[in-house]
Amino acid sequence: MCAIKYITAIFAFVISSLFLLATKKLSAQSTDSIKNELTIAAQIRPRFEMRDGAFKPLNKNEKPATLISQRSRITIDYVYKNVLSIRISPQSVSIWGQANTVQGVENSGNRIGIFETWAKLQISKNWNLKMGRQVISLDDERFFGELDWAQGGRAHDALAIQYEKNKFNVKGFLAYNQNYKSLYNNNINNPAGNLYSTNDAFSYKLMQTIWTGFTVGKKSTLSFLVTNLGLQHADSITANPTTFYSQTFGANYMGKGKKITGNVSAYFQSGKNNLGNTTEAYLLAASVNYPFTKKWNAGLGSDWVSGNKVGIPQTNNRSFNPYFHTGHKFYGAMDYFYVGSSHKNAGLSDNYISLQYKPEKNNIIQVAIHQFFSTAKVVSGTKSISKNLGQEMDFSYSHKLNSFSNIVGGYSFFLPTSTLKYLKNSSVDNRFPQWAWLSINITPTILKNYYSQNKFEK
Repeated sequence: MCAIKYITAIFAFVISSLFLLATKKLSAQSTDSIKNELTIAAQIRPRFEMRDGAFKPLNKNEKPATLISQRSRITIDYVYKNVLSIRISPQSVSIWGQANTVQGVENSGNRIGIFETWAKLQISKNWNLKMGRQVISLDDERFFGELDWAQGGRAHDALAIQYEKNKFNVKGFLAYNQNYKSLYNNNINNPAGNLYSTNDAFSYKLMQTIWTGFTVGKKSTLSFLVTNLGLQHADSITANPTTFYSQTFGANYMGKGKKITGNVSAYFQSGKNNLGNTTEAYLLAASVNYPFTKKWNAGLGSDWVSGNKVGIPQTNNRSFNPYFHTGHKFYGAMDYFYVGSSHKNAGLSDNYISLQYKPEKNNIIQVAIHQFFSTAKVVSGTKSISKNLGQEMDFSYSHKLNSFSNIVGGYSFFLPTSTLKYLKNSSVDNRFPQWAWLSINITPTILKNYYSQNKFEK
């Protein structure tokens, strides 16, 4: 509740400062005279979860976890003509009860962070430049994703440049990261030091990405991705760490027919991982969706992610790392793979079917069934064991209350195998893992204002 008080205070300040502007009527102006646009939106998203084996099977003596987390976010967008765009989006991610009812001086457990804060300049008709903390979401988010399921989301501190003309689009991203809080006492004026620590920070020090996409035919799209990451981790200011460079190359095709939609993705990873091991890894994925009536839609797909042999020494790395993906979207809602906890980099084969039923406009019911295998050999002791990692079933339901709020929830269970428990370092447990959740998402637009006066032109 304390976080909401802070956010409410920000609302009051911004709205009161702009009160006179907000009362100007758009109808009193000609469309040509409008030069400024201000939008303020909010999001309150509490989520209840019962985790009886989410992320990994519980050990014998472990008890299920039950909690309510909440995202509280404001998004302030300002646009001047088609020349300048600015976004400032503070947020608080909290767990109910973690902050004291009587808040202390340090606001421990109830702090406000920044999700996005960027400015975009339109350099010319086809070129724009964006700088600051921003979401990078590309294609179907198998490699670069917003990760909106996580209460904190994911954003990068980066410089982005984009060229767009007709059906052709090119985006470039550059990032250079430092972490002064871990190594240099959080002194922004530190006179020396260029080492990077990944402790409570991003996983990379350097990032360069080029993405290009264009339309094929009337409805299909094809895109290509090249990413270079500079990976460094220093334990202290006296360390002499090596910066390893990892390259990822990808292609993504999204096809749309009269009814059927399909997607094919392929990624290859080379260079060295964060341990300095030479990497040759890949990801292949394909899916198809077919709406066989207005209310029913079926999907079928398969992902193949390369991995390392388990229990057999090897010098090269064959495990593909989907660094910034939205794994919750693809590899089961219980987040067993590439999100919650390691499965010893054994790779993953995910074969799934899904069914969606939309009985009416505001209700959607979905079910998905996954069959998981490791793609690399797994050895326990001296014996090879099954690659079967088990099955997962995910149910979800969504109900739209009105234009700015909806209720969503779901239930999932996993049927793990002894191989999965071995890879997850879980002791034998007779219970089958399960997970239930319920959330309400409230996203009102509080203010949308147009006005003509601008101090830039005075």
